[in-house]
Amino acid sequence: MKVLGEILKRDYGDQVETKYIDVIDDELDDYPEIEDYLKRAGMQLPLLVINGKIIRPGTGLNYMEIVEELERMGMVKK
Repeated sequence: MKVLGEILKRDYGDQVETKYIDVIDDELDDYPEIEDYLKRAGMQLPLLVINGKIIRPGTGLNYMEIVEELERMGMVKK
C-alpha cells in the first residue's frame, strides 16, 4: 500500500491522498461510513475509497483500476 501511495502521489500530486486504515484498530471509529459498509457487505477487504466514496472491495489493489476510477472522476496525471 505504501508503494502504491507513493506512485499515485508521484503521478497525481496533491489530487490524491492515500491512507491505510487498519479495521482492527480503534482508528476505524473515525470512519463510520466504512464501518457501516463492512457490517453490511461483510469483511471484504481491502476497500478502495476515493473522495469518500467506497469504490469496491477486492482481494488486492490494482494500480490500473485505481487510475481508471481517478480518470472517471476527472483527475489527470501531472
